[in-house]
Amino acid sequence: MFIVSLRALEPVLTRDGKPCTRSINKMTFRMLLIVIVVFAGLLWSQRAIADPTAHNNAVTGPLRTKGIPRGSCGQCHIDKSTPIRYPSSLWRENDNELCYTCHQTINASGVYPGSEVYENSDHRTDPRFIWPGPVPTQRRELRAAGKCLNCHTPHGRKDQGGLIPSLLIAREENLCLTCHDGYPSVRDIARDVRKPYSHPVSRYAGKHSADEGGDTARYSYLGSYRHSECSDCHNPHAVVGDPLPPTAPTASNRNARVSRIRVFNGGPGTIPMYEYRSAFDISSPVLEYEICFKCHSSWTQQRPGVQDMARLFNTNNASFHPVEGQGRNPGINPNAFIGGKSAFSTIYCSDCHGSDDSSLRGPHGSQFPNLLQRRYEARSTSRLTTSDELCFLCHNFDTYANTAGLFQQASRFNPPLSPNGHAFHVGPPNNVPCYACHDSHGSPGFPALIVTGRNPGIISFSFAATRGQCSATCHSTPAARSYQINYPR
Repeated sequence: MFIVSLRALEPVLTRDGKPCTRSINKMTFRMLLIVIVVFAGLLWSQRAIADPTAHNNAVTGPLRTKGIPRGSCGQCHIDKSTPIRYPSSLWRENDNELCYTCHQTINASGVYPGSEVYENSDHRTDPRFIWPGPVPTQRRELRAAGKCLNCHTPHGRKDQGGLIPSLLIAREENLCLTCHDGYPSVRDIARDVRKPYSHPVSRYAGKHSADEGGDTARYSYLGSYRHSECSDCHNPHAVVGDPLPPTAPTASNRNARVSRIRVFNGGPGTIPMYEYRSAFDISSPVLEYEICFKCHSSWTQQRPGVQDMARLFNTNNASFHPVEGQGRNPGINPNAFIGGKSAFSTIYCSDCHGSDDSSLRGPHGSQFPNLLQRRYEARSTSRLTTSDELCFLCHNFDTYANTAGLFQQASRFNPPLSPNGHAFHVGPPNNVPCYACHDSHGSPGFPALIVTGRNPGIISFSFAATRGQCSATCHSTPAARSYQINYPR
């Protein structure tokens, strides 16, 4: 109900008793403003009533009181015959406990894990978690931090695309990035997402669904569903910081309670068996690569020419970067590694694919192609390799690319037994890049991530315990060349 004071419409009189022109103009403006506010309020109330939402649905709506229809206004609001104690005629204070009357337990998809989990999440406990506005307006009431109303509106809200799903106040990344742009969150994820190479959260709208479940078509390149939204990797009701850095491949708590794809590997180079696990399934920890496999594996239909990461990371392959498990080459000299890595390490997809800003974690965006933390050129033509490239986040540049490096002997394929080894090939003047001989994910048939068929690159390769043999397009003669290694494989 809108109440208008008539005194606001009374013109001011001049000394001779005539209406002041300036006052009449102000009065006209006030009348117009009041009409606009009243009309807008009526439109809003009608829209809220007309729009079908989960709350006013006769099947799925709230049922606090069994004597009145499910989903009716009376389930949350009291009628005029009852004394009004709380604003908006609510039956209790407008806080999270009001929502928990219905939303106390985990839902079928697991996207909402229940009130107990949410009460311990960062979005509930962090005092900065208050909707900052401007659309809708900033929440300013006392104890606003952590309220469900920072993200949800009980009557639903529309934008240009229609009714926003899940009773949210803004759609998809427009909701998340309003806070995760440096304020109130201290990490500016929005800036990362705007970089040239990023997960395409801002390029699509209306493709993600909270109940898309294990339908491979919802992630497929075919059709119109392929997408990537914040909630594909994060559950906002469960996200919480890590008291200690997690150990790969176990995902960060910031990725807790999301759906993922478990793999059961077969023989080398084969496509694994897949099992979809919903956010409801907490029987085992979430592994980071399992989240990635929702899009980056043959569990769904990928773009033509795109590699199947699940096939390449198969732990039965001859070699692989140790994402699913420890590598198969434990005897590598420790001096061949830097950054705390060793032959026994496992790594995350996000150790390579992530922000070029070292203060940010996660594969949100980067200035480098393929959403990489550092430069890595997927071409085998000759070029100068520098120590600030991606591979040397883990692998010692002085071992593999510096002809004057002190740790060359840490590589099997280097002096003293292999004078024309890694450093000879990668360093100047030969300038053979890593990509010419090695695959960055996995090699089903060869050790050391060896790959054949690139040009320039390796034509054939064979190996034994203390030696190896290869032929390459860049050698003066195509005949295979033999070499010895510094220590056994």
